Amino acid sequence: MNCTILLPSACQAHHHLNQLFILSSFATLRLKGVSRITASQEIARQWHEHEGVHMARRIRALARHYQTFEWLPIERRGGSANAHSWLHDEAVQKWTREYLTALPTGMVTPRILQQALESTIFPDLGIHPKKPLSERTARRWLIKLGWRRTLVKKGVYMDGHEREDIVKYRNEVFLPAMAKYEARMATYEGPELKWHDPILQLGEWRIIAQFQDECCFHAHDQPSSAW
Repeated sequence: MNCTILLPSACQAHHHLNQLFILSSFATLRLKGVSRITASQEIARQWHEHEGVHMARRIRALARHYQTFEWLPIERRGGSANAHSWLHDEAVQKWTREYLTALPTGMVTPRILQQALESTIFPDLGIHPKKPLSERTARRWLIKLGWRRTLVKKGVYMDGHEREDIVKYRNEVFLPAMAKYEARMATYEGPELKWHDPILQLGEWRIIAQFQDECCFHAHDQPSSAW
C-alpha cells in the first residue's frame, strides 16, 4: 500500500506562517485581558492600517476556527505566482534587520523601510525586482521581522529643577530679576481682575510679559505611535 504525503507549497507555507503570527499575537493580547474585538482591531491596525474592520473580523473567525478544530483553515487561494518573497532571502533579511536596528527609536516606519529597500538595500545586493515594493508589503515585512506598532503613551518629564545649582540660580538670580521686572508690569486684582498700571520711574517703560508653556510648545513633537 502506497501512502502519498501532500506537502504545502511555498505560498501555502508562507500564508500559514502569517496566520500563526496573527494567532500568537491574538492569544497574547487575550491573555493580557484584552477583549476579542479590541485584540482583533489592534492586530488589524498593525497589518492593514486602512482595512481594520474587515481584517478584524477575519482574525476573530480564524481564532474561532483554530479554537474549534485545532488546525488552520485550508487555504484555497494563491498559486506559484505568489510563492516567492525577497524576505526569504537570508542576505535581504540580514541587511534589512541591520538597517532597522540602526535607526533611532521611533524612526522605524513602513514607508522608511520601503524607501530604504528600493534605494539602498536592493541595489547594494544587486537585486532588481520586477515591481516596486509597496508600503503595505513593507508593513508586513516589519511584522515578520519582529517589529510591532504600538501607541506612544505620555510619560513623566523630569528636568532636575530641584538640583542644588538650579535652586541657587533660581533664588539668587532668577527670582530677584523677576521681582524687578514685575514692578514695571501691570497687575490685576480682585474677582473682576481690575487693571492697575505700574508706577514707573523717569525713563522706564511698562513691561509686558510673554510666557511660554513648554508643554504646549512641544505638544506635537513626538508621534502618537511608533514601531
